[in-house]
Amino acid sequence: MQFDYRNISVGGLTMRAALLDNGGKGTKTPPLLMLNGIGFNAELLEPMALELAKPGPDAPEGRAVVIPDMPGCGGSPDSNSHLLMCGLSTAVTDLMEALHPGKPFDCIGFSWGGALAQQIAVQASRKLTRLGLISTTSGLPVAPTNPEVIRRLFDPEEYVHPRRLADNFRALIAEGGAGAGLMRRFRSPSPQGLSNQLLALTGWSVAPMLPFVRVPVALVGVADDAIVPYAHHTMLGCLVPHAQKIEIRSGGHLSSLARPERVAPALRRFLAA
Repeated sequence: MQFDYRNISVGGLTMRAALLDNGGKGTKTPPLLMLNGIGFNAELLEPMALELAKPGPDAPEGRAVVIPDMPGCGGSPDSNSHLLMCGLSTAVTDLMEALHPGKPFDCIGFSWGGALAQQIAVQASRKLTRLGLISTTSGLPVAPTNPEVIRRLFDPEEYVHPRRLADNFRALIAEGGAGAGLMRRFRSPSPQGLSNQLLALTGWSVAPMLPFVRVPVALVGVADDAIVPYAHHTMLGCLVPHAQKIEIRSGGHLSSLARPERVAPALRRFLAA
């Protein structure tokens, strides 16, 4: 299985997306939208996507997957304006409609992408069939177990020089538990792209609406996550009491990306339910 990368324009916004047909658009299995961490490119989610796309009980004919790069990340150009979470939610939902007209979709969001996935769940609930949230939060403030990590993420000086940005981002990825294989897939975001994602998260919270989410939800948390502490996983469990909880004991923030085999079987059982 190989991904096809295409640039797709929706609502005046151009996004590069990794597309995996795998089974054809005629399959009854809902397509899977996968949303990435802050500043991340689609290639980092490929290993997990391939685990979830294979034929199995949840997808007898295989599963179509869409992984968009946010503006300024991966191969997507910077946007001409700043987009809040609601605007990004609309753009991504329109992207799925353009690629899979009239079909509802499953969504799995990792870290920052989990925040966007929650926005989609409350903003376009009729489009969504299942929601998986990995190492994420329902909004700021985020209290990291390692304050130095969050200080670098929110320090504007880190984004002035692209090379400094790339070096610091690679350091953050390494601290998150990434191995060499994952690091080779990383493409540095643009300063504007990363800043826009941070601004979209600043002041945003979807927590008051989460108890009203009616689609099946799975929550994946990592006990030793230094970037999004396990406490946020516990809090999300309180806000979405009907959610299925999947716990990983160790491996860091990027455990699900670096070793997708640790979480993919549980996610596939969730998607099959």
